Amino acid sequence: MRPDYVRILIVKLFPTSELFHALPTVHRLRRAYGAKIDWVVHEQGAELVACFDDVDRVIVYPEDELKHVNRRDFRKALHQETYDLVVDLQGAMQSALVCKSARKSRGAAVLGPSFQTEGACFMYTATTGIRDRDRHPVVECMDVLRYLKIPTTPVAFPLRFPMPFLGRSLPPSYVVCSLDGARKRDRLAAAFWIETVQRLNVPVVLLGGRDSEDLADEIEDSLLDLPIYNFVHQINLAEQGGVMQAAETVIACDALSVHMAAYLSCPTVALFGSGKSTRMQPFDSLCSVIEGSNVEPEAIVAARDELKELRGEVVSF
Repeated sequence: MRPDYVRILIVKLFPTSELFHALPTVHRLRRAYGAKIDWVVHEQGAELVACFDDVDRVIVYPEDELKHVNRRDFRKALHQETYDLVVDLQGAMQSALVCKSARKSRGAAVLGPSFQTEGACFMYTATTGIRDRDRHPVVECMDVLRYLKIPTTPVAFPLRFPMPFLGRSLPPSYVVCSLDGARKRDRLAAAFWIETVQRLNVPVVLLGGRDSEDLADEIEDSLLDLPIYNFVHQINLAEQGGVMQAAETVIACDALSVHMAAYLSCPTVALFGSGKSTRMQPFDSLCSVIEGSNVEPEAIVAARDELKELRGEVVSF
């Protein structure tokens, strides 16, 4: 017996920072069809997708998919359900093959994005939209909604993260400094962060992964007289989101932290030293982007103060 709801499979594998781009489309699909949503994602993004409100089940695509046991376990998980609609928001042959492999009800469509590559289009029932890479990725994903004649507004990013057990309580108001960079050259020097924290002169939480541990220790050791909370490589990605969603402001130089904070509606200062295209900036959010040679501590403090004023105006209204 078929259930009385629509079951939709979303395939968006990587990179982790770009998973957020699919959220508004997934949200509108769920509301339009009263659907149950399953999402296939690479291992690195699984804990993040688990925090998306509209996702009922996360199906993990293994990092080493060539290993027989990994392929077997993945196919078993994928074939647990029969889907009424399959949507590829990755647009690569790898994701298209996942769509092809999924169990589908009779007449179920497989829809792909306009930005598909590698011949993925041959696996789809239809490619939605006209390719236009000058658009923001959030808007590109929404081609699926337009194809299905589903309204694209209001745009929402429904997600929430768990607040971790930290051992010591955080102050009522604090600023997060996320130290990670996607590449080594994107990371900012300890002297830069030390001056920034001194200028902020407020409680600061340091976040990041293993590669930022030495940097965080140097910052903390240089600022013993200031309230520094160093949780670098101590909490996972989802828990970092929990700390961000309670922050006054987030300052970050990697796309993942910038998007996570911005879509949590947290005032965000994005530092893109090497320059980033508009496509990589958060979509329609309270975010101040500082690029290139303008990435200086005084500019960060000014941007943070401006965001506080803007947020106050929005709340008071």
